[in-house]
Amino acid sequence: MRILCFLLALLPGILTGSPAVWFAPDETDEVVKGRVRDADTGEPLAFVHIVINDSRRGAMTDIDGFFELSLPDPDARLQLSYVGYEGKSYQPAAAGVGFHEIRLRRKAVELREVVVVPGENPAHRIIEKVQARRDQNNPEKNSSFTYTSYNKFVFTGAFDEDRKQLPAAADTATSRLSRYLEERHFFLMETVTERRFRFPDRSNETVLASRISGLQHPLFAILISQMQSFSFYEDYIHITDNRYLSPLAPGSTNRYFFNLEDSIYSDTDTVYVISYRPGRGRNFSGLEGVMNVSSRGWALQSVIAEPAGQQGNARIRIQQNYAMVDGEHWFPVQLNTDFELLNIEGMQDFRVIGEGRTYLSDIVIDPPLGRRDFSPFHVEFSDETIVDDEAFWNTYRRDSLSARDQNTYHYLDSIGREQDLDGQIERLQTLFGGALRRGGLDFPLADFLGYNAREGFRPGFSFRTNNAFSRRVELHGKVAYGFRDQKLKYGGGGSVLIDRLRDFRLGYAYSLDVEERGGSEFLRTGGLLSPQNLRSYFLETLDMTERHELWVRFLGLRNFLTVKPYVGFERVRYEDGYFFEPPDAQMDDRRDVSRYFEAGIRFRLAYGEQFILTPRQIMRFSSDIPVWKLNVSRGMDGIFQGEYSYWRVEGLFRHSFPLRMLGTQQWTIRAGYFSGLAPLDRHFTALSAYSRFAITTPEAFSTMRMDEFVSDRYVAVFWYHNFENLLYRGTSFRPQFVLRTNAGIGSLDAPETHQEVDVKSMNKGFLESGIAILDLTGSGFSSLGLEFMVRYGPHAMPRFSDNYSIRLSYRFLFQ
Repeated sequence: MRILCFLLALLPGILTGSPAVWFAPDETDEVVKGRVRDADTGEPLAFVHIVINDSRRGAMTDIDGFFELSLPDPDARLQLSYVGYEGKSYQPAAAGVGFHEIRLRRKAVELREVVVVPGENPAHRIIEKVQARRDQNNPEKNSSFTYTSYNKFVFTGAFDEDRKQLPAAADTATSRLSRYLEERHFFLMETVTERRFRFPDRSNETVLASRISGLQHPLFAILISQMQSFSFYEDYIHITDNRYLSPLAPGSTNRYFFNLEDSIYSDTDTVYVISYRPGRGRNFSGLEGVMNVSSRGWALQSVIAEPAGQQGNARIRIQQNYAMVDGEHWFPVQLNTDFELLNIEGMQDFRVIGEGRTYLSDIVIDPPLGRRDFSPFHVEFSDETIVDDEAFWNTYRRDSLSARDQNTYHYLDSIGREQDLDGQIERLQTLFGGALRRGGLDFPLADFLGYNAREGFRPGFSFRTNNAFSRRVELHGKVAYGFRDQKLKYGGGGSVLIDRLRDFRLGYAYSLDVEERGGSEFLRTGGLLSPQNLRSYFLETLDMTERHELWVRFLGLRNFLTVKPYVGFERVRYEDGYFFEPPDAQMDDRRDVSRYFEAGIRFRLAYGEQFILTPRQIMRFSSDIPVWKLNVSRGMDGIFQGEYSYWRVEGLFRHSFPLRMLGTQQWTIRAGYFSGLAPLDRHFTALSAYSRFAITTPEAFSTMRMDEFVSDRYVAVFWYHNFENLLYRGTSFRPQFVLRTNAGIGSLDAPETHQEVDVKSMNKGFLESGIAILDLTGSGFSSLGLEFMVRYGPHAMPRFSDNYSIRLSYRFLFQ
């Protein structure tokens, strides 16, 4: 969905496939070809059943509505049937044409849900047989394979028929848009990829070629593969960025209503046509549509699906077609994704249309694949990805480009060069990541203006170079000024890329800036609205820290592991009166300045994270996978003026996962261990982000006061459960209800060594819980909600008014 929004931000040919034939044509039979469409919209109808003379011979339209079959009798009639449409009898000989365009009309009145006594629904027996063989029929669960795919995506628009009949002068802007769309699309893209999969979890897809109208940016070459799940047999089906409970998931017969619409018999198998939708009164994110089930292996032959009860001005639908490729294994051979934006403000009679088509060929089951056949990248690009050679493309296309397609390439390629559309895409991508781009420099937005209790308002400026500056050398710098403490902060550094495939970098950084006392920093990929950036606005106790650091960073374990060893020297000044007094110290040993020499290593492990190697950079695509982070550091005295010897270890685990019919749950667990005698900035300050009224800050205690607790050993748990739309689902108002509980416990040795501050530990345990209601208001790009958290347990305050916090929650599409 993010990539589609890139297209909308830049906004100023139907393919044919191999038809599904139940019987091979006899050489003496007359071959009939055609296409079936909706009589009102002209939309191609996929998987329409066609029977010859009420016999068992016939065919089914392919995913694009095309069919081909042989007639034993020239005067034979075709009987067409399709769920939700009126049946039709059609005689090809009477039509007198070579290619047959057949139109079906929707039924005037939609049939009511059939009431079936539990246990007697004939569709349930079929669905249960399909469920029993889910893994056997899911290519990614039982075999290795390779295939080649040709992908085409069209982004276009259309006016209603009534608008087309208006005089051209009725609306000048509309008439110009109408003329534009008669000649070309808004956007057109083609790609050819090769995929290798080795059971159970090794997958590589190589983009052999891509052609993108007006652009050469690699981001779009993976657009179609991100639109829908590869297989319909998973528990959840992903459509763009959303997840829906599959009608083939375990227990689906208790949640979905299935209706056996038809049974088509042949000499080799029986195809059962089953419609499905969420059962009456069932409140979950589900799908509705039609599936065709073959009795041969009890496998899907085809499926049409769309989100049930789609509301608003957006519509999306997917289609999948399967074939038995080797006489034994069913495999997807074509995937379609269609979306529409309707009722656009000021243009209610105009529709924005997106059509994605993927055709799979050269499918090989259980090829001899070894580990050396796979790289650490889920997707990678060949050296010469952008290909304009028409002879190359014609070997993969299912049909030649239309004149409208050709005009799109010709026109937008010239516009792309004139207006630097690739540069605009780069700038948009950087902006969504929280920075402004100007040539070879990126300027992070979060550093333009900050705020905290110590500095007050903190205007600043920072930069980092990008690939336009150099693909090998990266430089960065910053400067900021606090109005309250009236001090200038600055820093800078850089790195050199040693090995691109492992993202192996050697770097140096210098900083003179304030840092949270007892704070921590893990390896992260957070953006503008990350928990770390949001929490920085709540901070109160910060120490002026001067740091020199030399580091190395690289990827390992198939890129799932990021490693960053470092050595550094720090000088920390405490300006709030705090000083560290070691045991048996004399007055001269009291220290308000500390010096550290530290060596350490940081790890980040995200097993299953997908990496994409583009010609320009390495991109990460995370999903609901567990993430582990670990920091280990060793302070050494007597080296480079270091004054303290200690060990500091801290870890984090985060995992978000769906629970069938219960929503989504996330667990974040943090723990730390400190051994040695050192000032508070080496210990652990509890993760608080308190204000009576504030913005939600994930993975922080909402009702705990800032710097209230400090520990040298601690464990903190942040639990989050989102019921999504399971508790309430209105026609247009669909709030999501969330439960939250945060808990922590810790201990602190030798608190007497920390002077002039109030030091407390969480040795009795800290508890808070609350509820949030998301999506109270908003659009498809953002939403707002409310959160209420209450503190209780041993550390509860005497007055209730001191134990709660009200938060404004938010969600953004690009977050």
